[in-house]
This record gives sequence, structure tokens and C-alpha cells, in this order.
Amino acid sequence: MRSHNIIFRTEVIGKASVSTARRASSDAAAIMLEKGGNAVDAGVAAAFVAGVIEPMETTLAGSGFMLIGMPNGKVHSVEFAPRAPYKAHENMFAIDVRRELDRGLGISSVIDNKNVQGPLAAGVPATLRGLIDAQRQFGKLPLTTILAPAISAAADGFNVDSYFALEALDNLAAIRANKGARALFLSDGMPPKAAHLGTTSLGTPLQIKQSVLADTLQCIAEKGVSAFYTGHLGEAFLRTHSELGGLLCREDLAAVETKITSPRRLRFRDVDIWVPQAPCGAVTQLQILNIWQKIYPNNPPTEDTSERLERLAHASWHAFADRYHWLADSEFVQVPEQGLLSDTYAKFLAKYIINNEPPPRCNLSSDTPWNYFAGYAAHNPWVHEGNDLKKHVQWSPVGCDEPTEGTTHVSVIDENGMSVSITHTAANHFGAKVVCEYTGLLFDAAMGWFNARPNAANSIAGGKRPLANMGPMLLTRDGVQFAAIGAPGGRRIINAVVQVALNLVERGMNASEACSAPRIDASGTNILASERLETNLSKMDVLSSDVRFVSEQHQGYSYELARPVLVVLDADRTHAATDPYSQGYSRSLP
Repeated sequence: MRSHNIIFRTEVIGKASVSTARRASSDAAAIMLEKGGNAVDAGVAAAFVAGVIEPMETTLAGSGFMLIGMPNGKVHSVEFAPRAPYKAHENMFAIDVRRELDRGLGISSVIDNKNVQGPLAAGVPATLRGLIDAQRQFGKLPLTTILAPAISAAADGFNVDSYFALEALDNLAAIRANKGARALFLSDGMPPKAAHLGTTSLGTPLQIKQSVLADTLQCIAEKGVSAFYTGHLGEAFLRTHSELGGLLCREDLAAVETKITSPRRLRFRDVDIWVPQAPCGAVTQLQILNIWQKIYPNNPPTEDTSERLERLAHASWHAFADRYHWLADSEFVQVPEQGLLSDTYAKFLAKYIINNEPPPRCNLSSDTPWNYFAGYAAHNPWVHEGNDLKKHVQWSPVGCDEPTEGTTHVSVIDENGMSVSITHTAANHFGAKVVCEYTGLLFDAAMGWFNARPNAANSIAGGKRPLANMGPMLLTRDGVQFAAIGAPGGRRIINAVVQVALNLVERGMNASEACSAPRIDASGTNILASERLETNLSKMDVLSSDVRFVSEQHQGYSYELARPVLVVLDADRTHAATDPYSQGYSRSLP
């Protein structure tokens, strides 16, 4: 027996609620709700603030997804997905064969890490247009009101905490390499010191002020988002790309458009689950859930027994093996999306799991699943595609890069029952570590989501969308908005959001319980599991050697099991919570 430091964060309850990754973002959302705004106004205001105060996670020159649930039950997907510049091509990065493994990149590393840092790592910036287009169509308040908190956050500065300082230290060489990033994020070339011993009596946090970004946002508030995409702000942004050798051009910015469409839907138990259409975590999330309800068509287990956890891990491994091989931009390659999400395929995989067949794993202990399965298909979902389409596309890349991290999330439900789930990102910590000195905007690192080698489903092509990890989700029950879920956490977002949904739907947990319950992740080589599950997993004989327990003693900023952000609507009251081991913050209106 051993003791565990169990942390529990109480939920907040009110007529409207918001949960975000930082308090300042939740405060901005609350201001919008108090001014008579709806969930979209609140969510967009919070997302803009996050784009200012979380450069280690996201950027307003990045990409993302937004789900909007209307009070009448209709759901919209607002997609400002990542995309490669038109000049990008599959041979643009040289593979560094000298390195077997580089944390965050996977087994095949790019020389000088150019796919995740520096100007060539940047994708086409879509977040500014996506957030503003969504607010214009579905919000109520003036854009000047929506952007005011973000402008203030940029001008007045945000406090440096220990997480920011550690991320700056971890990325020190890359940040130093760019003049704009160095001047903004470092102090005399060194990471700013955090008041890590306490701020109440021992010190005042240092602040990161972004006056140029404040001016950019003020201009957009007054003149509209076209000031960036077809105006002088965009020209300034492109000037930085040109000066540094980046690929982005005027045609890339002019072509940016927000896609507002119907989301994907899965009927799961007594709820409808809604996720985005574009390449992201969506298909994998739905696939895991669909397999799960075929394993347990009735009376699903509600306790964390070794059988439940092992079967959940197996469902995830099957879905991720498919993800690493098949998923990509369907505008460029054939993707068996219908087959992957079909009931017949889910039953096929469920039978494997029920019969205790080994899950798809790497053949070599030194290999990684995103590398191995990029060139090896564990199953053939094409035979479940329908329309007599049996084609089995052959992908034969030499290697693959592991998806990168760096993301934020906002969940809102207002007093009228409108719900919002927004995930947006820089695609890596501090994005590409390049700041445009003319606009104050941080470049993202969207090119790191592509397979850096040719001839894979997710290989690079000009104008192509990479396979992102983001996975916002909405749940409705009987045509009424029920829950807005999301998380930061790289590829671990997918399992975290799935398990929060299971906690709500199958286990009857409230918001705090759903976020705080111990989780597992089976997206990589090993099962990662909360240390609180050590006893529960002791009977997993087949997989016991593959389990690694995540310490929850002093890992408040850990990404290993992601960081859920949640709002639930129960009758006429909203309940909000965030992962207790994070900096997440929830607010409610009484």
C-alpha cells in the first residue's frame, strides 16, 4: 500500500458557466455574459485572451476548431483548421537519420527541427478569421467589446508563472534564435524568473507585455479582420516570413476561409456526440466510443476494474493504429472515414477485444506506433466503407513524426442553453518560436503535424490540412445541450475527452468528478495511467509490463493525461470544472 496526494477541485454552479485553461480567459468570458452576450461572445472573448496570455500553448496566428450548440439542439462546426502554405512540398524537410529519438518529434527527426521551429514550421494562420467569423454570425456584442479584454491583457501584461518559465527554459535555444521571440519572452537572454516560492508574501510575478500585439488587436477591432488577411497587418506578417525565409505568401492569406458546417455525429447510449469534420482528433474519438458501445451494448461497467481499463486501452490502440495509417486530409487522399466509423467495423474490432486477441502493437520495441503504423495497416476499414468500395490504399513511408503539443481550450454554456467548445493551438510549445515584430503575432508550428517523409497519407502537400490532435466535443440529450468538453494535451487530448464523456454518460459523474477521475492513455507505446489506478491495473497480466504510472503528487502542469475543461447543463443550471492538476479556472453567473 502507498499513499496518494488526491486533489479535488469543486465545481461551480450557476445559470451560465465557463471553464478555461487560465483565470483571465474565464474572467473575459464572464464579462461578456454580464454585458448580455451569449456563449459565442463569451467563448470567443476567452479564446482571444488565451491567444495573448498562453504563448506557450497557442497563438492567434494558429488554427483551431469551434463547436456551437444552439438551444434548439442544432449544432454547428466552425472549422479554422491548420493548412500548409501553397509552396510547401513533401520533400521540404531533410530527415536526420543520425538521431533515433528526439522528444516530441518521434523516431524520424528533421535536421535542425525545422518542421517544429523556425519560419518553415509555420502553417497558414486561421485563428483570427475563425474566431471573428464565428462571433459575427452567432454572437451579439460588438467586436470592439469582444476584443477589449485581449487588448488589455496584451498591453498590461500577464504574470509569468512557473510553467511559463520552465517552458521558456526548455525551449531556450530556439527562442534565442529569433530576435522577436527573444525580446518578448526572455529577460536578457534568459527565461524570466517566476515567483515560484509564492506571490502572497514573497514576491510579485514578472509580467510579459505585448504592446505591438495590443496595437494589432486594436486595429482589427476597429477595421475588422480584413486588416490582417488582405490589409497592412497581413503585409507586415508576410514581410517577416520573407525576411526569415518562410513560405507563406499573399495568396495563402487571401485564401483563408472559415468553414461553418454540420459536425460529425455519433449516437452513443442516450446522447448524441458531436465533433468537427476536418482532420483532427474527431474520427479517433468517435471510433473509440463506437467500439466501446459494441463491447458493452448493455450495462457498461462503471468501476475501474482491470477488465474495463484493459478493454478501454485495447479500443484506443485499435483506433490509433487506424489513425496513424489512414487519417489525413480527405481533400487530397482517400480516407475510409465511413468505414472507420461504421457499426460493422466497430463490431469487428469489439469482437477482437472481447475474445482477448492481442491489440495492434509495434513489432519492434525500439519502434513507435506513429512510425510503424504509418506504413502498416492493422486492419482494412475499406471493406466496411459501403457503396461496394473495397479499395485498400497502400501507404509506404519510411518513417513518421510524432504529433506535437501546445493547445488551449474554452467551454461555455449560457443561460439560454447555447453551448460552445473551442480548441485552438500553436501546434507546439511557443509555436515555431518566431514572433513577427511588426504585428506581435507568434508563428505556429502546424507543419509538425505532417509526416515529414513522402508517400504517407499524412505527408506534406501545398494547401493540405495536417492531421491535428485537437478534439473539442459537444453532447446533447433529447435535443438539449448537455456538455461542452475539451482539453489541452497533444495527442492525449483524444483519450482524455473520450473518458470524460464516459464519466458523464455511463458513470453518472458530475462535472468535478468527471474531470478528476483517474484516466489512462493508450495512444503510444505504453499505457499511461494515473498512479491512483495502480491497484486496479495489477491484474492486467498481458499488459502489466507496458503500464507506466503518471505521478500526480507534484505534476500540476503535466500533459501526460491531458487537462480536461468541462461545462455541463443539468436542468436549468450549469456546472463547470477543470482538471484539478492544472491551472484551469471555472466561473459561473449566479
